[in-house]
Amino acid sequence: MENQTVSMKKVLIIAGAFCAFWIGSGFATGQEVLQFLSTSGAAKGITGAAIYSLLLGFFVYTLYGLGQKMQFSNPYDFFEYYCGKHIGQAYTWFSVVLMYGIYVVMLAGAGAIIQQYYGISVSTGTYCVAILALGTALLGVEKLIDIIGVIGPVKIVFVLAICIAALTVLVQQPDLLAVNSALIQTAGFPTASDNWLWSAILWAFLGLMFGSTFFVISGSACKSPKEARISGLLGVGAIFVAVVLLIIAEIVYLDVIKGQQVPTLAIAKHVAPLLAMVFAPVLMVCIYSSVASILLVVTRKFAVDKTKKFNLIAAALTVVGMFTGTLLPFDQLVNILYPISGYSGIALVAFIIYKEFINKNAFPFEKPGNEQKK
Repeated sequence: MENQTVSMKKVLIIAGAFCAFWIGSGFATGQEVLQFLSTSGAAKGITGAAIYSLLLGFFVYTLYGLGQKMQFSNPYDFFEYYCGKHIGQAYTWFSVVLMYGIYVVMLAGAGAIIQQYYGISVSTGTYCVAILALGTALLGVEKLIDIIGVIGPVKIVFVLAICIAALTVLVQQPDLLAVNSALIQTAGFPTASDNWLWSAILWAFLGLMFGSTFFVISGSACKSPKEARISGLLGVGAIFVAVVLLIIAEIVYLDVIKGQQVPTLAIAKHVAPLLAMVFAPVLMVCIYSSVASILLVVTRKFAVDKTKKFNLIAAALTVVGMFTGTLLPFDQLVNILYPISGYSGIALVAFIIYKEFINKNAFPFEKPGNEQKK
């Protein structure tokens, strides 16, 4: 029988860590929500947010529980658990490359924020966030989760702040949401796909590929499968609320976000200069915590955290990411990489469903012994 130990303090920390990991540059800047949901208008966008959250909730429930039960010595082993040795290895390496690509996208987001608000070069923001994230990743999994677990709720509060301003505008102009919902669909913003429903589903698959190893790592830090699953679902619930409110804010402030690399910062600046003054560094913290998490997850493929090998590889990956993160504009990087990532998750979902619900004995997995720290 499964251990059912649940610590509410631990649940809140793990849920907060999920939010901190999830609200990276794509989400916090508003580009991700804009390209996947807001461009479809309010009704379709919010319905898409619900579908996205239900699918993401299933992925989180499954992988948080698996991580706690299996306690993988290497989080990437879950691919072999679901897909077998050969396909699992292919997915492992694809995931590593994908995660590192998203790491680069997030560093580009940091540069875009610095440039848009402070007027400083893109490279400055990119380099600063990369170095701070490296320092945090070197502290190890447990310390990273403790740090970003506190940052997560702060992110949610500041995202909600600009959304509350949008709701205030709607009270005064109740027809604005309907009018701008029609206009945003022809405003020329890049979109993840031409179909709103497929965009929502694709975003959920992106979430699976983006977050799978982090889900497994977070689950392993819990004391019971129940504690792990509650933590993950609480985090998904908080993200759902933030997504819905952000869709409303972007549609209400359509004229404000046109031509902006960082829609949320443009809205904050429009609502109140003081809010923007606080929001800009908060966005940087959002990206920093996600970048640190991704760097740790990618490096864990090659070495155990807090070892000399881990530190050297993490430093090398940081140096490469610092320079490649300035090659393409941020919105172009999001539009290229994120949809591709979503498509790659479709087959993985099929493997998960097959083993969880059809044949639990498929692809027998023998957990290797714990890696030795060097």
